[in-house]
Amino acid sequence: MIDPALEDEVREALRELVHEIRAVSASIVEDDDARSGVPARTLPLGGGEYLRVELGTRSSHEHPIEATLERAVRQLRAIRRRWDVPRLPDVTVSASAAPTSARIIDRVASYLQALASVDRATNALVARGRRGAAPILVAAARPPDELEQARWPFLARRVLATHAPGSSYGEIVDPDAFAMSFLYDYTLIVLVREGYGVDFVRHRCRQVARELANLLPMLEPDPETPASVRRPDPA
Repeated sequence: MIDPALEDEVREALRELVHEIRAVSASIVEDDDARSGVPARTLPLGGGEYLRVELGTRSSHEHPIEATLERAVRQLRAIRRRWDVPRLPDVTVSASAAPTSARIIDRVASYLQALASVDRATNALVARGRRGAAPILVAAARPPDELEQARWPFLARRVLATHAPGSSYGEIVDPDAFAMSFLYDYTLIVLVREGYGVDFVRHRCRQVARELANLLPMLEPDPETPASVRRPDPA
């Protein structure tokens, strides 16, 4: 019997892939020779199963599709290893099955929980805000306590107002916190106890930020369709 939690995790991974490259659908299949009349890529996952992605005519060019597909394959293989199962469940996700905001935030929180589990870390948070505006908490590994609630907005404002050496992004290294900006106006904050390894925390934050950069845009509302502008009649 397939564990529903495993099926949910695979389904969420496929949803992220479909949304990121604007695919028609993504499936876990046994046969690598499926035909539907839609341009598709089929990639081996090992164990006699495949990731099949049907590409639309309006696939996203924001990220290289090949690199995104390779990342999805690695993610699915890692899920199979973590669950210690010989096969992943047969799951199909279509473009119409877009993830809800709640599910996206839950996924973001899971990355933050993993980040908050590193040595000497006490919490990890993602906030959003522009210079001169109060930052908004997007997600946290756990609900911030009173002290953390007072601390994180100050860190978010500071990191948005500074730049790391040789970078357009900001970075703050304090004895009790590490914070970095990413993805335009987002900040990733790790609250720590003194004596933490700065280089290690920086490395883990950059890894998590790369994953969050794929998720957080899904929380943005779709842009309104630009109004058609009629060409003026020739004089």
